[in-house]
Amino acid sequence: MPAIPPKPHTKHNHACEKAKQADCKCPCRGAGHQNDLLERASTCSNHTAYADLQADLRSIFGGFHRSARDVTTHSRGARRVPSPNEIPHLRLTVGRGATWLETLLVDEALHAALLLLARRSLRLDDAERQAQGLYIAWVTQSAIDVVRSPWPSTSSVDAHVWCGIVSEYLASLSSPECAAPHPDNFADIRYPRKSKGRTPVSLEGVQKRGLRHLADTFEAHELLSRVRKIELLRLVGAATCPDLWSHSAAVRFCLDPFVRTESWPPESTTRVAVRPNFDQLRDRWSRKKNW
Repeated sequence: MPAIPPKPHTKHNHACEKAKQADCKCPCRGAGHQNDLLERASTCSNHTAYADLQADLRSIFGGFHRSARDVTTHSRGARRVPSPNEIPHLRLTVGRGATWLETLLVDEALHAALLLLARRSLRLDDAERQAQGLYIAWVTQSAIDVVRSPWPSTSSVDAHVWCGIVSEYLASLSSPECAAPHPDNFADIRYPRKSKGRTPVSLEGVQKRGLRHLADTFEAHELLSRVRKIELLRLVGAATCPDLWSHSAAVRFCLDPFVRTESWPPESTTRVAVRPNFDQLRDRWSRKKNW
């Protein structure tokens, strides 16, 4: 079992760890993004800690909406919410209506997945929680020096380096008999219904090192089952992504598998981020080869 991971040799922007919006420009290229939430969810040990996390997640992602046409419930601040007069007539399959629904889906799914991990953590003993927290720390904190930049990012695309690498590694773990063809570019960042996106220019220099870091960490943590390590890694990829709506590989390989489990959605969470709606999202994005 690996020991406590070393702190990154270079100073990390701790504001990034608690980032709430999708405009993180930290040099860590996403590896440190929202680590605070991941660590708290994976090591949640009592109901007070859970209530505090629940309140913080609500402030970041908003509440769980009653339906896709519920615009009175608070939404994530980065999102453009339709007006109450507009929403009854808005088509949710095209244009702005589809954008509203899709951003709602990814925000609520990540919100619910973090709560799901915290609830499972509550049922573990201290040693199991420690093993989870240690794995999360090795995957994220120890990756910062692997993928970081020597200077702050000037592009929001650059912050998708880490979640692109995590998505690629998760795709490599997929069962060959059930995995659909993989995208050529796991860090393709774009408006989902366009046919061309942008790739972080810095990805090539750190991609192989990042994948090796993930593989070494995955093999080293023997106290956790393969299934649990994959689940935790999926949550890392989704939570560290600056904006899931623009990153289809992160949605496909990190977030969508949660929605497709029999136990989804967690009790008293999302009514919107459910499998039928994700099926529609996948179909729309697939038309532009964005899935």
